[in-house]
Amino acid sequence: MTAEEFEQRVAAWASGCPGVSALLQIGSRAQPDGKVDPWSDWDYHLVARSVAGFSRADWLEQIAPVWCAHIEQTERGVRKWSVVFAGGFEADFVLVPAWQMKLALRAMRYPWAERFYPAALRRGISNLRLIAVPGCRLVVGDEEWRGRLSALNVPWPVSDMAVEEFTRLVTGYWRHMVWVRKKAARGENLAAQRWHVVHARENLWRLLEEDARLSGRKPRPEARYAEQWLNEQDLAALQQMEQGPVHTRLRAEAESFQRVAARVAKARGFPYNDHTELARWMTIIAG
Repeated sequence: MTAEEFEQRVAAWASGCPGVSALLQIGSRAQPDGKVDPWSDWDYHLVARSVAGFSRADWLEQIAPVWCAHIEQTERGVRKWSVVFAGGFEADFVLVPAWQMKLALRAMRYPWAERFYPAALRRGISNLRLIAVPGCRLVVGDEEWRGRLSALNVPWPVSDMAVEEFTRLVTGYWRHMVWVRKKAARGENLAAQRWHVVHARENLWRLLEEDARLSGRKPRPEARYAEQWLNEQDLAALQQMEQGPVHTRLRAEAESFQRVAARVAKARGFPYNDHTELARWMTIIAG
């Protein structure tokens, strides 16, 4: 089975499934400037009249033999199937109720009214714009869906990072790093590494994205293609953080965090406490 044949199987299945209202392809394979290589997966939004009918994995076998299928609730609050089909063809299917997609696309036509939208709708629009605006292809769906998707072309103002979010990221980072340092000092290196990756470093990545945006670069979420949008200093620092003992790596990252946070604070005009004393204390307890 070739990549083209796999795509044809997905499209044929969706076209013949009465529960599917539309099938949208996003990700690098749908982006005009997307970089596709043999390791690229397939990303779909499965817009269904009722997503309950796709909560079991049996429908996936109708596309192709399945090696592995995993469903989860993502950090963006949606249900997603991540599937590895026979031959190593990997695809994600985000399950979206048709009424929710219709509502979000309709609301996206009126950016000026955003302040009147409920929080859940604003989050939905933000997530949809993040993943679909760079590239979205209607694989299955009628002309009504094609018309609805034109809402993706409506310009929306870019929301600047608020001082509250900046403060939360900075204080959250140091709070988590204190916990990580204590675990490492106690000899619980595995627990320290897990907490560091799951919690603390995410705050660093969020500030790196903001710093890149302020510098005129185009960051991608989840550190995707970070090698292309990080500046040379930050990229070199992150690569060096993967070497040496855990306490050395943590100290190097804390120093990098302070530099990035200071740059963002200066560019945004935010008050900033550099936490130098706290960082020094963490160095002492690390020995």
